[in-house]
Amino acid sequence: MSRPKHSLQFTLSFAIACFILFLTANFFPMISAEQAGFHNQMKLFEAAYAFFIHGEWMLSAIVLFVVILMPLVLLAMIAYLLLPMIFFRTILPYTNPVARLVFSLQKWSMVDVYLVAMLASVTKLTSMVTIELGIGIWAYIAFSLCLSAALANLDKQRFWRYMDKIKCHQILKQQQL
Repeated sequence: MSRPKHSLQFTLSFAIACFILFLTANFFPMISAEQAGFHNQMKLFEAAYAFFIHGEWMLSAIVLFVVILMPLVLLAMIAYLLLPMIFFRTILPYTNPVARLVFSLQKWSMVDVYLVAMLASVTKLTSMVTIELGIGIWAYIAFSLCLSAALANLDKQRFWRYMDKIKCHQILKQQQL
């Protein structure tokens, strides 16, 4: 698959957008439901907590890991790798193991699967209760698209070549001093 010349910069841009959208999805209501005068709202992080309260600990742990922790850790690792490389032309310690971890975890991003499941559930619920989609759901949809774009632009070969190029420049700088 051919990727654009600046695919690593695109990956970093989408990752930064993901952080902003992820915060928005966590602090604004995703779904509001109303039935018989009872009104309830749900934010993203409350999904795992709701399962926990109802005794579904395993499902709660899976939702917490797949929907919140995994994407956040993946984005943090991408930022750890690409920010210093792109802006400062330097490589941080542990770049190699972190990069290998990112490339192996990128296939396991389940944000889009959760989004489809949530939208299917909302579609089924509309026949029983009044559902309003909040800012959080739109932010999560955009987050899902940006995360998919960030991971799609993350080119393994280009990353390793760029890292080797930076290492060569650092060696040349040290020899000149």
